[in-house]
Amino acid sequence: MNKFYRQKLIFQWIIAITLLLGALLPMFIIIIKASNQPLYYLFFMIYIPVAQFAFTPFCTLTGIYRYYSPMLLGYNATDKQIDLHNGTSFDYLMVMTHHKPGIEFRNRILKYHLEGLLNIIQLIEKKNIPETVNIVGTSYFFNNRTLEKMGFETENPSLFYRINLFMNVIDLIWMYSLSQGKLKIPNIGNVRKASTTGKKLIENKNKIKLLIEKLKHKIPPYNQSFVSLEQPPMN
Repeated sequence: MNKFYRQKLIFQWIIAITLLLGALLPMFIIIIKASNQPLYYLFFMIYIPVAQFAFTPFCTLTGIYRYYSPMLLGYNATDKQIDLHNGTSFDYLMVMTHHKPGIEFRNRILKYHLEGLLNIIQLIEKKNIPETVNIVGTSYFFNNRTLEKMGFETENPSLFYRINLFMNVIDLIWMYSLSQGKLKIPNIGNVRKASTTGKKLIENKNKIKLLIEKLKHKIPPYNQSFVSLEQPPMN
């Protein structure tokens, strides 16, 4: 689990609210300035990565983000749909700083993603989530062939989704570069949307377990497991 959520609840909330308020101020400044000079809206390209980092603790504590592993979260997850996303820059800071960029880093991310899918399967098996739930997302870490083996169907994302990716391009570049061990720009134009259902995910449970076992032999042991299926502890 993200080490931040092991802290006292009052400490989590103080940090979460402080970061939230601190991130809202520059947003208001940009909006006010842009009302007279529209070019100021371009600053949102820089602001969005800052906001993603700052909003993470608040979104997690309020349930907007639901984590299925330290680096796999669902945004506004419901019984109808789980929109999966890679961890934010806040999660990278708290979870991934001990891992060497490159193959080790990429394999660790892959393992966290697979463990997150396995945790979703367990929630479905326990009837906490219905089998009919639609699970969607994109990933730079899994190729289309691997996704299809796990029961996902791939398709071209909508224009809105591509615009959203473009607005997050700064985060995407440094996150992708860490996984590659060198500066590398992901090809947003080749991004595919992946989707499956809870039932199909269960049917491919053994394949996911097998992939996890293979990854265990490729990465050094590290005591950062995610075993709880609940939200961060409210202590």
